[in-house]
Amino acid sequence: MGHDLTAPAELSFRRYSVEAISHAHDFDQIVLPRRGVLEIEIDGKGGRVDPGSAAVIPPGTRHVCAADGENLFVVADIGAALMAPFERLRDRPFASVTSPVRGLLSYLAGEAPGGIDDGVAGLWTPLLLRGLSSGPSAVDPRLARAATMIETRYHQPLTVRDLAVEAGMSQSRFFDRFAAAYGATPHAALSDARLRAAQHLLDDPALSIAEIAVRTGHGDQSTLTRRMKAVLGVTPAAWRKGRR
Repeated sequence: MGHDLTAPAELSFRRYSVEAISHAHDFDQIVLPRRGVLEIEIDGKGGRVDPGSAAVIPPGTRHVCAADGENLFVVADIGAALMAPFERLRDRPFASVTSPVRGLLSYLAGEAPGGIDDGVAGLWTPLLLRGLSSGPSAVDPRLARAATMIETRYHQPLTVRDLAVEAGMSQSRFFDRFAAAYGATPHAALSDARLRAAQHLLDDPALSIAEIAVRTGHGDQSTLTRRMKAVLGVTPAAWRKGRR
């Protein structure tokens, strides 16, 4: 997608392949997690976009990235004037995805794949920049490992114990530190990952709702239906119909 340099910001949902791409562009770009993990190297510094981390790519900076498996990311292409008050974000290639930033990402859940409306981008992006600027420099990598486990293995019957082992912490310590870092309990983060996966699969008419429920760790169709009604106010069938 070409960026209009006169526009303050452009937002889009993007998927990446396992084949690495390498390029640079003449505007600031921020890549944020929605589903999956993006391996990325920015000006020679390696890292990843995952549930706890976003990538900040300054103008003219060469970067290489690739993602394996099902993935979806929010990409913000940002004009110089909008970025000016937040230039210190360019000092480090990765920024923490804090609770306010996660809330902003959740707000976009109902947007259609591809480009996001300019009006939404104009209101959303300044809040994003403020949220990233006020966040800590990094999430504890042990917690990030557990968050990545949630994003990649949401379809499995994960427990707090499983996640705590992945993080190398006691269950109580892990629970408290995860909730403080991500603004959600491990169970809530897992439920969110499962629901986002179900929303994505409902776009495929070849899959039955019952199959989607099983594939996303909900167990059965009634559990998925209750979850969607509680969070989104619609049944899976109504969601699917509304997306067509």
